Amino acid sequence: MWTDEEFWIAYGFNREKMTADRVYRYNRGLMERKNLDGSWHEERGALCIFSGEDLDYDDITEEEANQISVKF
Repeated sequence: MWTDEEFWIAYGFNREKMTADRVYRYNRGLMERKNLDGSWHEERGALCIFSGEDLDYDDITEEEANQISVKF
């Protein structure tokens, strides 16, 4: 579920394989990127993705974000 306080997005998302190039989560001002091992790390520079790139990523759920394997 997408709210102003938290949401999840994926670049290059393949729903059949549950893979994506990159996965991000936003939680009350903190942007994090998913690592290859499934952990998350802070990536404040990614906050700029909200503007102008909305055609490049898919909105996903928290459950999908936790299931997706990232490619890099």
